Amino acid sequence: MSLRNIGLIQRDSWRYWLRLAVFTVILSTVAGLFLLVYFINLQVNAFVTPHRNPVIDTPADAGLTYEDVFLTTVDGLKLAGWYIPGRRPDAIILVHGIDSNRSALMPEATLLAEAGYPLLLFDLRGHGQSEGSEVTYGYREAPDVQAALDYLLALPEIKQVGALGTSLGGSVVVRAAAVDPRLRAIVVESSFSSLAAAVDDAFEDRSVFPKWPFAPLLIALAEQRAGFKVSQVDSTRDLATLSPRPVLIIHGTDDRLFPFYHAQRMYDAAREPKELWLIEGLGHANPVTGREAEYREHVVTFFERAFSGEVGSKE
Repeated sequence: MSLRNIGLIQRDSWRYWLRLAVFTVILSTVAGLFLLVYFINLQVNAFVTPHRNPVIDTPADAGLTYEDVFLTTVDGLKLAGWYIPGRRPDAIILVHGIDSNRSALMPEATLLAEAGYPLLLFDLRGHGQSEGSEVTYGYREAPDVQAALDYLLALPEIKQVGALGTSLGGSVVVRAAAVDPRLRAIVVESSFSSLAAAVDDAFEDRSVFPKWPFAPLLIALAEQRAGFKVSQVDSTRDLATLSPRPVLIIHGTDDRLFPFYHAQRMYDAAREPKELWLIEGLGHANPVTGREAEYREHVVTFFERAFSGEVGSKE
């Protein structure tokens, strides 16, 4: 073999390995981009799509009489709920958190029913046995509460209605109260001061991506997917508009999902009459269990005061 042929083989071999390296880089880049887009899409879906959990416990398990009810929202969704009758003329709507359903509020419902309040528990859109497939953190869930208000105020025995919401439900009842004055008093359990603050706090725990630079991108994509802006969900802004309707804010000092400064921000934003109950050592958990007597003192008494007198009267 001549030196010339050897040179040609070496040159062709060099070109082969160069092409292989370029192809490998391109393939790896395309695969990486595909995986990046795939995981971004998963994160966006997780942000706007709730996880349904089955409704297991019913009021009958707590010895309470109830009726199955179905509500219809202004945008045509059917919501599943329970109506628990009571001896008082003032009713309370109970609203659960994300990825949950009405059965999670049975501890609150049991104590409020014992105090004589008629109750309406229902599954938010996209949760439990209700229609819908998205969560907007209070923005489009407010009409769900309004459908519950319509149902209760159509009953001749009901004169006034308040609401209690936990976690996501807290944001929902605040937003509902801001747009509907028929809601006369609200209790907010373990909720967030604004969606922007909640995303900022929980992003790194809930995402496979680092906060920077992915948080702005994921938020923008989620906003486009769900059709609302994160800035449109702000309980501090809405609470400032509710006076003279009373507000009670309940929060645990060890809540790691929404640190208790969320409660302080909401309390500071709200106007009188308002109350704040910080529970030492409580995380992002139901505040009733093991604190039944305290809960009656704070919450049942709050609703009794809220529904008495001119403030909270049915118009």
